[in-house]
Amino acid sequence: MTLEKVSSSSCIFAFKKGLKPAIRVQPGSDLILETRDCFSDQLKSSEDEIADMDWSRINPATGPIYLEGACPGDILKVEIKDIRLKSPAVMIAAPGEGVLGDRIENPVTKILPLSDNRIEFSPDRVYQQKPMVGVMGVAPAGEEEIPTGYPGPHGGNMDCRLLQAGSTLYLPVNTPGALLAAGDMHALMGDGEIVVCAAEAGGELEILLDLVRGSSLPLPLLENTRVISTIASAKTLDEAVNRAVYKMTDLLVDNFNFTLSEAGMLLSLIGQAEICQVVDPLKTARFTLAREEINLKRWQDITRTI
Repeated sequence: MTLEKVSSSSCIFAFKKGLKPAIRVQPGSDLILETRDCFSDQLKSSEDEIADMDWSRINPATGPIYLEGACPGDILKVEIKDIRLKSPAVMIAAPGEGVLGDRIENPVTKILPLSDNRIEFSPDRVYQQKPMVGVMGVAPAGEEEIPTGYPGPHGGNMDCRLLQAGSTLYLPVNTPGALLAAGDMHALMGDGEIVVCAAEAGGELEILLDLVRGSSLPLPLLENTRVISTIASAKTLDEAVNRAVYKMTDLLVDNFNFTLSEAGMLLSLIGQAEICQVVDPLKTARFTLAREEINLKRWQDITRTI
């Protein structure tokens, strides 16, 4: 079956209500997004200077996609079916960027070949690829636009390394059609993304879109076959972690018959507070719980699509 494809030429650099859709699809649609790397493919070799880049073209997100029937108050369900990356990937280290930006004196561009599911950092350091999506979001609740480089309640640049093939992301629908866009794919990224980028690569992202109605979930929320993770972004990492914890606690209390104290004690025993990224204007954290710890029949009920 030939899937509908959205070209990387249809991209946005800010999430906003009222944007013209690149495509309109029905719930249950499977489609492919062609993406550019986070630098809009401007860096081709180690000789390319980051100072020469057009910084207004950072973090392109392919879309937006209008999902027919999606209304404010609904939940958008995005299942990642596959991530296919183009070689090579690219990284930078630059003064003023990332956690080490105050210590890095000279900018460096590094090209990383991709082949056979491997990524070559150097001839003696070759790692397995773990493709993931850095930016996935919808139009925000407010009227102001949010740059694609920012994370928030709408999703956006969360840089959560769990957002891989086989995972599902739940996002709020704040405007008719939701207006989903995605990009900023990585061949490999460690939690934190401390130099402000990972192994940045363009490619193709295959997704399945659907709608959930009648549920109140703490969003953004991610699931895969192993875990459920609540995701939160804030000005400080402390605040982001706290918000992710509150969201997971609310999920248990509101949907699984836990008291607040029971939920807190369980999460303190077996939950995991984890970092997504610490380099964007807002920091992002997640709180992760094994799927086996919840009633999966109840989970299926509250995430049932229309």
